[in-house]
Amino acid sequence: MDEKKATAARANRGARGNKKGVKARKIAVEILTRIDVSGAYANLALDHALDKSDMEARDRAFTTALVLGVLRQREAIDQELRALASQPLEKIRPPVLNLLRVAIFQLNEMSDIPESAVLDTAGDIARLVGHEGIVKFVTGILRAYLRNPHKAGKADLEREEENSLKLARQYSMPHWLVVRWLNAYGESETLSLLKHCQVAPALTLRVNSLAIETEAMAAILLKKGIKTRVSELVPTCLIVESKGKDRPKLEDFPGFAEGIFTVQDEAAAFVSQVVQAAPGETIIDLCAAPGGKTMNMAEHMEGKGRIIAVDIHDSRLKLLRETRLRLGLRNIETRQADGRFFKFEGGADRVLVDAPCSGTGVIAKRSDLRLNRLESDLEKLTRLQTALLNNAAKLVRPGGLLVYSTCSIEKEEGPQIVAQFLAEHRDFQLEDLSDAFPPDLVDKWNLAEEAHSGQVMFLPSRQAPQGFYIARLRKSADLPETLHEQEPGAI
Repeated sequence: MDEKKATAARANRGARGNKKGVKARKIAVEILTRIDVSGAYANLALDHALDKSDMEARDRAFTTALVLGVLRQREAIDQELRALASQPLEKIRPPVLNLLRVAIFQLNEMSDIPESAVLDTAGDIARLVGHEGIVKFVTGILRAYLRNPHKAGKADLEREEENSLKLARQYSMPHWLVVRWLNAYGESETLSLLKHCQVAPALTLRVNSLAIETEAMAAILLKKGIKTRVSELVPTCLIVESKGKDRPKLEDFPGFAEGIFTVQDEAAAFVSQVVQAAPGETIIDLCAAPGGKTMNMAEHMEGKGRIIAVDIHDSRLKLLRETRLRLGLRNIETRQADGRFFKFEGGADRVLVDAPCSGTGVIAKRSDLRLNRLESDLEKLTRLQTALLNNAAKLVRPGGLLVYSTCSIEKEEGPQIVAQFLAEHRDFQLEDLSDAFPPDLVDKWNLAEEAHSGQVMFLPSRQAPQGFYIARLRKSADLPETLHEQEPGAI
């Protein structure tokens, strides 16, 4: 086939696809908009939309390619659009903005689709949004792009790439993570986060409140030459200020063998304050090992009631049982099980899901994460986190409490997980967790708005603890457990 015939064939395919192709592109725009507006996961939103559609396999594959392609290249596409649009992208309605993203992606990456077909279908979808003004706006930007493609300036993108690579090398961090932080938090905050990751965290001891008061423990340690200070966030935590030769091995600290304290980071200990386990209750810790939070909750319960500590790995549960024995806590039961499928008759008063995560909030402590963690891990982890949270919803009794936490500062593993969960479980609502903080600390740390909303993200660059995300959700006493998501609305 000569070039003339090939061009004609492509044009004919585009003409046929103008009507057929509108549906696939429209669904892609709807999925991307849903991801933007409600924080839905790409894989879940795709599966849901494609399952509800009657498209053929070829069109389903095309929709998938558009959605995933735009998500992979969104920042670069947005750079192009910023240079072309007469208003900030934040002012453009999400469906319109995502329509432009889909069109630019096709013009950049799908050369077998005629440019005229891209513009025509974009105009058809824009018309569905509402009025001719939107059609003119969309087609005007796309025509300007075709006259001067990549106007956003490769120089700007190259400077950004050079800067992120420089930071990654300087701080020995994965380049993909530096890019993510720059996009999520900006350059100043990212620089603070990177600097924090270079500093070894202080040793933190959580005092067993059933055995001794925090101040008394601090005095005992000081007599042995171990200087500490009380945590602002968790009153039972002591931050050890003595370092190196000035302090003995942990096993030689006074009170270690007797179970008077255990090692636990401030943010991790704060999770138990959010759970607020009370004497006589039934608690499930769904990802319990090695057991720091389990022990803390057992202490809050004064040894009364039940804690069922669940973990998939028996070797890790063995560590939990050893700690339980050292601390003398008798109300903890262990169950080796996959938290995604664990069942419990009758429902628990409170369920904690301290989910496996990327650990990007604790890289200062876990330096191996810089070498071993891959960006592709996030997709696997978010699927696991979603499954754990969905099963936890079944384990909470009506009126009970569900707490979700991770030591990650990636929004996909925190706020977006919870947003998706709430969209699918209308019988749960976020609950104000301000009462878990010591007086005045939420204001001092500028977390009042977050705390009142029922979820907080600790950034180690801003607050003292490690990076952590925590959400507290209350289950309704009278609504059905799960309401299915409604179909995505038209743009």
